[in-house]
Amino acid sequence: MFRYLPWAREGLFVFLRLVLAVGLMEGVRSGYFAGLLPFYAPEHLGLGPAAFTLAFTFHQLSENLSKTFGGLLAERVGFGKTVSLAAFAGFLTLLLTPMAHAAWLLWVLAVLWGLSMSTLYPGLMTLASRIAVPGREARALSFTLTLVMPWVGIGLVGVGQVAQKEPEAALTLLMVAQGVVLLLALSLFPFRIPIPKAVREPYPYKRLLFFLPAAFGQTFAPALVSLFILRLAKEELALEPIALGGLLLLGGALALGLLPLTGRQVDRKGYRFALVGGLFLLGVVMVWLAFTPSFMELILLVLLAGVGYSLFLPGWNGFLAKNLPQENRAAIWGGLMTVEGLGIALGPAVGGLLWEAFGLRAPLLTGSAVFFLLSLFYAVLFWRMRWN
Repeated sequence: MFRYLPWAREGLFVFLRLVLAVGLMEGVRSGYFAGLLPFYAPEHLGLGPAAFTLAFTFHQLSENLSKTFGGLLAERVGFGKTVSLAAFAGFLTLLLTPMAHAAWLLWVLAVLWGLSMSTLYPGLMTLASRIAVPGREARALSFTLTLVMPWVGIGLVGVGQVAQKEPEAALTLLMVAQGVVLLLALSLFPFRIPIPKAVREPYPYKRLLFFLPAAFGQTFAPALVSLFILRLAKEELALEPIALGGLLLLGGALALGLLPLTGRQVDRKGYRFALVGGLFLLGVVMVWLAFTPSFMELILLVLLAGVGYSLFLPGWNGFLAKNLPQENRAAIWGGLMTVEGLGIALGPAVGGLLWEAFGLRAPLLTGSAVFFLLSLFYAVLFWRMRWN
């Protein structure tokens, strides 16, 4: 079965253990901030919603704004060491949470945990690109993300179910899970990301500027509607939350199911069509949503969104894998992830201003414009300039 995998067999066991460690940490994080604290903080810490939601904001900012440095540490100091540090910081945060009766202490713990986790994704994606089978780089990067991200939902739902009845039991569950992560991380402590041989030809670093529009826009556009998607669905589309969840599940399942096919096409034919076409389809979906589609049209839009995302994800990852420099790759990847994080942070605020000024459709129309402009920008870029 190894010949069908996008990662080289050599080092695969270590890589999958790292994927599991990062995935479990994501599950613990989502379970802690979204599943546990809404029930635990008011009752056991005497902290209101503003305090524990700010803890999450500070955590995200500290992680995303330090990913460039975090990527540098992952590659230079050793990825096994930085993963172990992140696992220990998470365990320490959980251990000290019952003592965080002052909001500032909860915020400090959240910031320290976020700083430690800034090394994880730059390191993991760099490692995935380094051990990818030649010609399968887009699939290697895309499948790496799809193995990690489901843990976010697992942690949220699993811990939330326990926390709403027994918050203390939920905290104990998180500590056990993080303890497992810490043991797993310590078993990987000596691991270092392999460094390729230095290339003689200097890399044109000004080329990195061309990655920034997609890095920011891909998160900024959907974030414009992320915080009021439920209200949008209820008021504009007449959808109850359970119906919206079913549609999102359908789109996500289609995107995941198509990923082996689209990833193979990207690896064989190149990333250009997938990247440009995926952005264009996502723009179509957002602009169509703004004009109150019928339920049957919604199903079609969900399918289009699934196809669009299944094209964009390997297209974007193929674009990065082929064109990022090998030297200091983790630090550069971390910088791009910081830009992505800024899109997530700024999108809801801009979306709220647009909603208040122009109505609920304005964020959707703005998001579609972002996707269309990105599609046009990269179509022109690939046509006018030579890219690998």
